[in-house]
Amino acid sequence: MKARRKFIRRVGGITAMLALGATGRASDRNHWRTMAGNQKKLEGGFIHMVFFWLVDDTPEVKKKFLKELTHFIDQVDEIKKVHVGPPANTHRDVIDNSYSYSLVVTFDSKKEHDIYQEHDSHKKFIENASSLWKRVQVYDSEMNLLN
Repeated sequence: MKARRKFIRRVGGITAMLALGATGRASDRNHWRTMAGNQKKLEGGFIHMVFFWLVDDTPEVKKKFLKELTHFIDQVDEIKKVHVGPPANTHRDVIDNSYSYSLVVTFDSKKEHDIYQEHDSHKKFIENASSLWKRVQVYDSEMNLLN
């Protein structure tokens, strides 16, 4: 009888742990769905990240670059949100902070991003400012994982 009760307790404990584990995994999956409606989510379903390495990091070049960039950004209504900044003062092996400035813009869709790419002010920005950088790296991301 004792052995039987011990067996039932063990099976019950194992069953409870499995149930909790399964619930935990389900909640991990649902965490992303919850985040999709969370205010922490970036606005816009298409993220365009551009990294610029300026030919010269002098105050004059930086000022001219930022003036051209700001003027261009102000002209494009399709941009949902924007962030412009130099590298953060963070130092780990996985961080590349060799660039001069990053530009992160969000759009509601790839279609709006495509309008931005063909916008006259974008073309003018490239024409006016391309002599100020030696390298540009772009990363685009769509946020359909959360949908």
